[in-house]
Amino acid sequence: MSMKKMRSLSKYVYVTCLLGVLTITSILLSGCTFLPKEEPVLAPPLTEPAQLDYKTAKVEKGEIIHSVKGVGSVVPKKNQDLYYSKDGGRLKDINVVKGDTIEKGQILAELDTGNLAFEIEQAKLELKKAEIRLQQMQNEEQPNKYAIEIGRLDVQGLKNRLAFLNNQLAEARITSPINGIVTFVADIHQGDIVPAFESIFQVAETTELQLQYRANDAADIADITLGMEATIEGDKEELKGEVVQIPKSVPADVAKKDPDFYGKAIFIDMENPPEDMAVGKSIGFEIITAQKKDALIIPKNALRSIIGRNYVQLIEDNTKREIDIKVGIISSTQVEVLEGLKEGDTVIIK
Repeated sequence: MSMKKMRSLSKYVYVTCLLGVLTITSILLSGCTFLPKEEPVLAPPLTEPAQLDYKTAKVEKGEIIHSVKGVGSVVPKKNQDLYYSKDGGRLKDINVVKGDTIEKGQILAELDTGNLAFEIEQAKLELKKAEIRLQQMQNEEQPNKYAIEIGRLDVQGLKNRLAFLNNQLAEARITSPINGIVTFVADIHQGDIVPAFESIFQVAETTELQLQYRANDAADIADITLGMEATIEGDKEELKGEVVQIPKSVPADVAKKDPDFYGKAIFIDMENPPEDMAVGKSIGFEIITAQKKDALIIPKNALRSIIGRNYVQLIEDNTKREIDIKVGIISSTQVEVLEGLKEGDTVIIK
């Protein structure tokens, strides 16, 4: 190929490449006009904030009452312990059970005394004969003063012996000192050896009664104090009562006998109970331990507590927030608020 033709070809290739570069550059500079045109981005429409959906209650003013309610049992006010004063006796009979009505002088229990009853009868006969002999000597036409004096001594000796035997018999028996009811019988059986000064029975008069209540938990009666008034359900009308014993008032030596009972029990004296009120009857009562009028009150299920902190969840301007509060009286359904809230506030109920 001639030099002239080669120069012409090179010039053609150069021009062609230059046109290609210019075309590509133009496309890039034109902002990619071959791509589809984008739509403008629109701002989202304005929406109302969602309403909070909670069960709520208003803080109100009113009366709040804390009380202890329960069902107690009618028991005698006083019990007497009955026991033997000597060791070694063997039980022969127990004639009553708990709840029996008894009369003064009634024999409740008796020890085995062997031939004592026979000896007493024989001593009575001997005394009778001695008294007759003495009477004969005194009625003689010429009474012998020495024989009469001896006869008198014989009579006195037999009287002394009979008194001794009767005393032995009395010591072998437990008799009721009152008209009343048996409130306790020891777990002892025929033939057992009876220790001295260990209570065998408790008896009580039924003319003086009181209400006994034992709580499930000592905390349930922790707010009750001596002297508090009680309202007692009667068959025809309400009765008035007064708290006369609480766990803190029980002497230590008595509480040791049954700490579980005395630690959870209260006793209420009843004012003018009806004559037909029976021992053992179950009667409802109420004791008001705290009461306040015009108190700031919220429902009890609005109160929240954790590690000694008391607070509520409050709604203000559709916003929920927590508020610490100071509480006062707490009843079964309500809580008194001393600090932290005002009347009309809205609290969330759990």
